[in-house]
Amino acid sequence: MLDAVRYEFVRLRSLRSTWVLFATGPVIQFLFALIWATHHDMPVQTRFDNAFLGLFLVLALLPAMAVGVAAFGHEYRYRTIVTTTLTLRTPARILGAKAVVIALFAAVSGAALVAVTLLAEVVGGTAFTDGGAIAQAFAGTVVFAVLSSLLGLGVAAVTRNATVALVAMIAFPTIIETLLALGKVDPSLIPFSSAAKLITTGRDQLAAGAWSSPLALLVLATAFLAASWVTLRRRDA
Repeated sequence: MLDAVRYEFVRLRSLRSTWVLFATGPVIQFLFALIWATHHDMPVQTRFDNAFLGLFLVLALLPAMAVGVAAFGHEYRYRTIVTTTLTLRTPARILGAKAVVIALFAAVSGAALVAVTLLAEVVGGTAFTDGGAIAQAFAGTVVFAVLSSLLGLGVAAVTRNATVALVAMIAFPTIIETLLALGKVDPSLIPFSSAAKLITTGRDQLAAGAWSSPLALLVLATAFLAASWVTLRRRDA
């Protein structure tokens, strides 16, 4: 399995788009955070939390999701899935290696978003120094980034089309989840919206069970990864 992970890591590292996308997310997040950091009429905690709200977070993490989508999307677009299958041999090794590498990439991307948000607060004039809130933001953003990127990986594997998968990853948290909210669906069942609460929920609420907020996104990502394993066995094994 280590050889499979190494193979996928080298493949991902060798793509120029990987590094462009890796740099794009933190730049987007820094700009969003800097806008909020200039609102000196708000408490610094509020400014920090607002930088991770709704569409801001989705747009900042979209590059990381795109890397997850491209992990399979490029394979099918350029027909390299045949080489990957011959090299790694089994669907479990192919999917497992991609999932591990994408999860690591997403975790680093998520941590980078929090780091640049703290930098934006300093540039804006007031450093945010609440260690507990910062640790929570790191944990929440990493979990959100990893799950959303793995979901993108699964969607791309099932659809075999990077464009369709990326459109789905944009449309679901923006349009579909808005419609679900308007339809009075239980907020805990709305994947992206619910998972984002882990980033900024107060520690007293976390103690009351808010750590379960990413559960819907976890279930969705797991379902698509399971479906991708089935489709890999049937189509490409």
